[in-house]
Amino acid sequence: MKITHDMHTHTTYSHGKNTIAEMVEQGRKIGLKAITISDHGRSHPVFGVRKRHFAKMRAEIDALNKKYDDIEIYLSVESNITGAAGNIDIREEEKKYCDWISAGYHYGYFPATIKDIFVFAIPNYAARVLPFLRKYVIDMNTRTYIKMMEQHNIKLITHPGDKMPINIEPVAKAAAANGVILEINPRHDHLNPEEIKIAMKYPVEFAINSDAHSIHALGDMRNTPETIKVSGIPISRIINIEE
Repeated sequence: MKITHDMHTHTTYSHGKNTIAEMVEQGRKIGLKAITISDHGRSHPVFGVRKRHFAKMRAEIDALNKKYDDIEIYLSVESNITGAAGNIDIREEEKKYCDWISAGYHYGYFPATIKDIFVFAIPNYAARVLPFLRKYVIDMNTRTYIKMMEQHNIKLITHPGDKMPINIEPVAKAAAANGVILEINPRHDHLNPEEIKIAMKYPVEFAINSDAHSIHALGDMRNTPETIKVSGIPISRIINIEE
């Protein structure tokens, strides 16, 4: 069992350790059919891709696609979820360079509005140590994911529920309705087998991605074969692996 298209990778344009060219060369070496470069969105003050870099990344990827015929290379961005209204941190001037968009929740971003600092960002931090906030946060986050999928043309949600707890059932239902792929991420605890079992009630597709930050992690599934076994998910529902 192996990944054929690693749809979630990072380079030196965010906080990865290798260049786009180095990641592509490693992808060719390990037999990937496709790779997507998906560095972080602009709202992260340290790791976010700067607006001026999108055109440069696009040019690099176009040149590599012309150079190689044994691997397809795509440009995406792992946009940050930044507000309770389903906000993400990518704008039209950046979207035009991307083949598609993914989105996930991370720490250390700039919230979409001042209000979101208090009603979205702080509660998500605080709920980790204040159990009475957990139901409020889960309900809010679930609504946020659904609003995000309804408002934005997103192809993939990265590590859904990680750092930002959600009710997976309505999220999976909305993902199926909006054609959004849910990621099974070996570097994070979500989606876990129990969440996958719930999500499988709906005709949603899944992808296993390495979330590689270096060439050494590219295509690495880690413990996901065991996750597949425990959850009982058919291989046919995972779009980017083969046995």
